[in-house]
Amino acid sequence: MKVSLWAEIRRLHEIEVLSQRAIARRMRCSPRTVKRALTSDTPPSSQSAAPRPSLLDPHKARIAALVEKHPELSAVRILEEIRRGPDAYQGGLSILRQYVRSIRPDRRRVYQEVAWEPGQALQVDWGCCGQVEIENTKRKVSVLVAVLCYSRMCYIEFTLSQKKAEFYRAIVHALEFFGGCPRRIIFDNLKAAVLNGSGRNACLHPEFYALCGHYALEPVACASRDPESKGMVEAGVRYVKRNALAGRSEELTSWEDYSRLARSWCDKTANVRQHRTLNGRPIDRFEEERPRLRPLPSAAWDADEIVPTVATSHALVRFDGNKYSVPVDVARRPVMLRVGSKRVQIFCQEQEVAQHRRSYGRNVTITQPEHELQARLQGRRQRASQLGSALDELGSAACQFHLCLQRQPIKTSRHVRKLLNLARVYGRDDVIQAIEKALEYETYDDAYVETLLLQERRRRELPSPMPVCPQRRELIEDIDLEEPDPAWYERLCDAPVEENSEENSDQADGQSKDGKEEYNEQP
Repeated sequence: MKVSLWAEIRRLHEIEVLSQRAIARRMRCSPRTVKRALTSDTPPSSQSAAPRPSLLDPHKARIAALVEKHPELSAVRILEEIRRGPDAYQGGLSILRQYVRSIRPDRRRVYQEVAWEPGQALQVDWGCCGQVEIENTKRKVSVLVAVLCYSRMCYIEFTLSQKKAEFYRAIVHALEFFGGCPRRIIFDNLKAAVLNGSGRNACLHPEFYALCGHYALEPVACASRDPESKGMVEAGVRYVKRNALAGRSEELTSWEDYSRLARSWCDKTANVRQHRTLNGRPIDRFEEERPRLRPLPSAAWDADEIVPTVATSHALVRFDGNKYSVPVDVARRPVMLRVGSKRVQIFCQEQEVAQHRRSYGRNVTITQPEHELQARLQGRRQRASQLGSALDELGSAACQFHLCLQRQPIKTSRHVRKLLNLARVYGRDDVIQAIEKALEYETYDDAYVETLLLQERRRRELPSPMPVCPQRRELIEDIDLEEPDPAWYERLCDAPVEENSEENSDQADGQSKDGKEEYNEQP
């Protein structure tokens, strides 16, 4: 009889004053059960009935001996053993498995809670966060989680890869976020830090050693397949996935959304929550830990990635699935890439030859106007003309305008010549300003540049310069003038000044028969 049935029978008899037969009909039980419940002043015992005999009972001693001798022996192998002989086991496998599970010794690890001191250790680990569409492709998003062991102060940073450069850069940013360095850094068997081995036998990457030496960190590698040894950051990764990312698919539509979420989530959610283990907020406990952190070095760690490569015959270098332009004279030469989170610098013989913004897309070619112009001229197997070089020397805007002219179905040389004439007439600075406006309006024509110059002159109330443009240039070109004789000027300077102005004027006006001026000396 259940305790609930016993209690209801007594209530019906005492409160509703029902007979035993009425109680039996209502509860749908036997009258003898009602009578037994009313005569018993104590509730029925919840102890289970005595176990029934089983086919496994005669073989339990042998099974226990096998399990003690071979703890890892499976239930299927034990079944094979006890089915041998004259008194073979005739039962099934399910009851055998249940019994073996009850007598097999538990060899799972027993964990010991570790008490961390302030500033003692920092745990770091990666987590995968799905994909995001960036530029023309989709990239996998990862998150690096860093947790101080004493205060549980948390820092997260989203990245588009788990390469060593991203790992080192995120660690530097985490230390700057905490404002100091702990004594240890605990990590698992990741490729950015461990070359081979694991745990105490781990062979660490030389660059990771250099990072730890810069910040005076003691590297502690966890054993392989041992996530419990860094359980705080493992819990932190789960917390990021379940709290920061769960239910935000509509908010996280671009890469910039992840960057904004990282810092705001740490400041407004993770570090100000009521931590169940600490029974307090991590931000409050961090105030106790902050003085125990060692100050950061004066110089920050350079986390840029250095990649040696060779420029292609098309004056391009490849990195991370994209191409970046270089000057044509660097083609086919070895170069060195210095890659940061936002820019790519290209060096040749320790000299910077190009700098581009970093692209996180795929199959993207990033060029500079001057590089493209050089490549176009080189591709035509022609040297840069004197006119084109003179226009390019005016500045980057003129160079870009020249490149846009090259792309138009027009005769480029005529426009270039006109622009150089405008520079001589109006001045270099005014022409550059007009070219910049033309680039802004995407109008590539020398007449439009001249119109902009005239409008600017009218706005400033300046007269428009009038270049000398003869109607018949050939008449000027046909005039043949003799080279002047410097001796004439010497004789003029040495001649005495006469008082008679009329005679001097006659002498000055004297001409020879062939139309040339002559100097007549006075006696």
